Amino acid sequence: MRRIIFAIAAIIFLSIAGNAGAQPWQNADPASAGWSVERLKAAQDYAATLKPTAVMVVQDGKVIASWGDVSREVNVASVRKSLLSALYGIAVAEGHIDLGSTLADLGIDDKPPALTAAEKQATVRDLLMARSGLYHPAAYETGDMRRNRPERGSHAPGTFCWYNNWDFNALGTIYQQQTGEDIFQSFAQRIAAPIGMEDFSARDGRYIAERQSEHPAYPFSLSARDAARFGQLFLDGGRWNGRQIIPAS
Repeated sequence: MRRIIFAIAAIIFLSIAGNAGAQPWQNADPASAGWSVERLKAAQDYAATLKPTAVMVVQDGKVIASWGDVSREVNVASVRKSLLSALYGIAVAEGHIDLGSTLADLGIDDKPPALTAAEKQATVRDLLMARSGLYHPAAYETGDMRRNRPERGSHAPGTFCWYNNWDFNALGTIYQQQTGEDIFQSFAQRIAAPIGMEDFSARDGRYIAERQSEHPAYPFSLSARDAARFGQLFLDGGRWNGRQIIPAS
């Protein structure tokens, strides 16, 4: 089955890093792989109007086409939530985290107005699905998130999906508390190095704390070629070169 990844990164900021275990991508001839050279050129021309940092097209683990600086690392914004979710898969498999644990079980609270007893019944699984029903102010929120946030107590945990930062910021706190590992060091050692990311290091993440919440955000920077590698890992069910990096389940 044709496997395709489009890794498109938008310019935000440059971060320089390296990985001693890097595994450079192999290239494939587009025409031999069944691609239209003319249509790829049209796609490249269209991409140029969007002014991305870089674009990569990967099929079956080989690069069909790439444009821009695929080694340039940029803030990948909410992709951070998918990166942390991958670490959760490993932590759950290792027995460090129970998806059924509630915030009350884990001792998770926040700055005043503190969480209610009902809100603390949200589980780790609820947070991973953005269904916590917790509408406390969060770090790294956009204006739209603040304006559109539902009222506190308007939805019971697990009953309503609302995309937000609080759930995923709290998941960062829980991950570090339950595993004893720094998020960025953990990603570098457990995922980036095993799959041969070429640019990422633990220095390419930072914590952003804000006064309204005790749970910081944790933005990552990735290059397009490293983001494509992460996408390939998921297409392959969490396996890389025969090794199960992330549990398929």
